[in-house]
Amino acid sequence: MVEVTLFHYRDRNTFLNRANPLTKIACTLVLSTVLIQAGLTAILLQTLILFIVAGVIQLPVRQYRHELRFFMVMGSIIAVSHFLSQRNVLAAAVATIRFFDIVLLGALFADTTAPDDLARSLGSLLSRIPKVRGQRIAATIELTLNTVPMLFDVSSQVREARICRLEPLWRHPIHRIVSYGSAIASLLLERAEDLAAALEARAYDVDAQRDTLPLRPYDAVVLGITLVLILPLLLLS
Repeated sequence: MVEVTLFHYRDRNTFLNRANPLTKIACTLVLSTVLIQAGLTAILLQTLILFIVAGVIQLPVRQYRHELRFFMVMGSIIAVSHFLSQRNVLAAAVATIRFFDIVLLGALFADTTAPDDLARSLGSLLSRIPKVRGQRIAATIELTLNTVPMLFDVSSQVREARICRLEPLWRHPIHRIVSYGSAIASLLLERAEDLAAALEARAYDVDAQRDTLPLRPYDAVVLGITLVLILPLLLLS
């Protein structure tokens, strides 16, 4: 089985894949706004909705287990820091769940949105704003989205290589962390050089105009369903 890492796009025919990237951006912003304002009950309901969506599109959570360890550590740090600062278990729980919801939103968006499609849609929209180089901004976002999964790929390769060499996990931990970080940085630079060479060979122009993706009635349906689901959460906030 091909290994899949977090924040990778998978080309499939789910209801989210068929939606325009701008529609998914709007839905993500709406859901994020609710996360900022909502209390525990509303956040739990939104978490349930996100898990249902993840199940419907068959998000491969089990294949993301290595990357999820990082976010589990981050979530634990958030929970402990909030509890120590506020001495409130409820506030710590809300902050932690909110963090994991944001990660899940990002995973759903990245899993169903091709960076190229996002750049085409976003670039066309931003180009309508005077004195804004929309295509350049969109191309920068596209390259950034392609770099994020590259980081997880490189981390996975370095980890697997060290496991194959039977390196001890806890011997000289500081040296191990420094060595691990330098190996990741070195491999990332190599990947970046390969990407730069490939773009140069293709005569890639960040300001080139691209055909945009049209908005369809289906996008209005997706956005409408999102708003209908969000209304009860806003009332609970």
